[in-house]
Amino acid sequence: MITGPAAYADQAAHISRARALRGRAFGAAAELFGDPAWDILLDLYAAHARGQLISISSATIAAAVPPTTALRYIEALQRHGLVERQPDPDDRRRWYLIPTGAAIAAMEAWFAEI
Repeated sequence: MITGPAAYADQAAHISRARALRGRAFGAAAELFGDPAWDILLDLYAAHARGQLISISSATIAAAVPPTTALRYIEALQRHGLVERQPDPDDRRRWYLIPTGAAIAAMEAWFAEI
């Protein structure tokens, strides 16, 4: 079995797609399965492992909830030391969201276990 950040990025992307498909399959009942913080972390981890940056607005889309709700989850993730905001040097209006070392270590430990 292949392990490491590249394989884990693929797993994170696969889990994100599966969660989106689950939401479509259950229609209105999909709200019962909400887990916006986890969806954000999956998206951020996959991007990080592939050397990509995710803007805060893109992260709110990954959460599949209203933007104000996603922003509350992002703030909670920050309080727990799992994500940091990083300014875009080319566009002062845009900020990126990046997983912290603690979040990366926790995600990789989880992926290694599953």
